[in-house]
Amino acid sequence: MENKVFEQLMLADGGNALSAEQESFVTTHRRIISCGNAAGRAFIDLARELKRMRDGKLYAAAGFADFGEYVEQAVGLKQRQAYNYIKVAERFTDEYLEERTGYGVTKLALLASISETEREGVEESMDVEGATTRELQERIRALEEEREEQQKQLSLFEAAKEKAEQDAAIVQAAADKSNAEIEKMRKRVLKLGEEKTALEQQVRDLKNLPPEVQEVENPETAARLKAAEQARDEAVAAYESARKQLEIVSDESMMRFKVKFEDFQNILGEMFAIMTAMDGEKTEKCIHALKVVLKERGL
Repeated sequence: MENKVFEQLMLADGGNALSAEQESFVTTHRRIISCGNAAGRAFIDLARELKRMRDGKLYAAAGFADFGEYVEQAVGLKQRQAYNYIKVAERFTDEYLEERTGYGVTKLALLASISETEREGVEESMDVEGATTRELQERIRALEEEREEQQKQLSLFEAAKEKAEQDAAIVQAAADKSNAEIEKMRKRVLKLGEEKTALEQQVRDLKNLPPEVQEVENPETAARLKAAEQARDEAVAAYESARKQLEIVSDESMMRFKVKFEDFQNILGEMFAIMTAMDGEKTEKCIHALKVVLKERGL
């Protein structure tokens, strides 16, 4: 709420006629503001000088064993309070401290323990100067719990992400291996196909020999024909086997099943290794549980 009388008094100079009460008010008010500014400056200076004393270990020159002994015996401050001053000096600018001397060192030290964004949120959501230290502590504790929960969720997310990346890497490695196997199998099928064609042609050539050469009485020709037919049959069988294998390894769903099946075998092996350390009753329960799962899936 605006106070026009106060504004006029602050703008008045010595030439303006003021009542004795008004002159007394203006003088006293200006002294209060001056003292307040001096108190703010003194607060900042105290914090800075305590930090200088601690950082430079200047207390040693006066025979003090450590900083805590110095502040308690020579300054009359509790060690914790002195460190609060230093914490405030390290965390905040002089401008910020000058504007918030009314908070007191304890509240400022509490605010120094949280991030700038969190601090701004606290100052916007509550009257820090008018609040009790306990109220501020509870507000900051709630922020810390919220931060810890967020960090926990982030850790879970990062763990899940890392697991997903590992799984993706495994699948990619399996895919690369499968692609290499497919390429190798294709070359094998191509080669076997060429061999099959050549052997089929050889059989046809032998069967197309003149009649007198095809006579059974000619052991050499008969043996060559039999060997060629056998080689052809073997080539056809090898070709068909390789072609079927190529179809299997080229099937993406089969490849994915193969990867998961290998994982399943590894997990199953680990489970049985654990069960070997159990007594008979527990082992039976575990085996029964596995059977139930398999049965539920129609296996």
